[in-house]
Amino acid sequence: MEKEMDLSIARFIKEYWEREEAEERERVRKQYDPKERITYTLEELIEGIRSGHQMLYTLPLEFETRCLLDGKIMIPYIKNFFEVEDDEPEAVLLAGNKRKVAFSLSSTPCKKMAQSMDDWIAQTRERFKEMHWVMKPERKKSLGNMEYFCFAMPTSEGRLYNVMFRFHKDERLYAGVLNCPEEERKGMGLLLEAMVYVIQEMNG
Repeated sequence: MEKEMDLSIARFIKEYWEREEAEERERVRKQYDPKERITYTLEELIEGIRSGHQMLYTLPLEFETRCLLDGKIMIPYIKNFFEVEDDEPEAVLLAGNKRKVAFSLSSTPCKKMAQSMDDWIAQTRERFKEMHWVMKPERKKSLGNMEYFCFAMPTSEGRLYNVMFRFHKDERLYAGVLNCPEEERKGMGLLLEAMVYVIQEMNG
């Protein structure tokens, strides 16, 4: 009985020290992790994209203006970032597999915006619901001819942070979404939202 108690005490002490070591490692990681020390504002990232250069934590990003959809739309394109680039006349997909970032955009003929923003968000939520995905909009914004909203959503690949947008130009409706892992929302997620602002400026 005494031996079992000694073993139990020894095991308890071992677990205690392992827990202490793990907590210390996490504290040191947070102390030196740039994602814990550096914060960005939307305005700062918009300015960085406009200038063509933005440091995102330790990742240098370079932007250039690129025309998509048969030259109909301009976007701030991140150079040397996307491994997949599919630019068709009616739809675009850019995907950076390493960073798990994607940008898709489509275009359809449209005389004028028929749906209100709230109806558009509600319809999008219903579409996701049909696929058994729960989408909860977090914020929405109108910028001139551009409307967008942000939301996080669980997928088979993990939780994604999304910025969904639409705008009307030259009797066409353009709708797109940019996304990244939810844990990157304060960095890459905010940068994607800033890209929507710059897309509006380029095509307003």
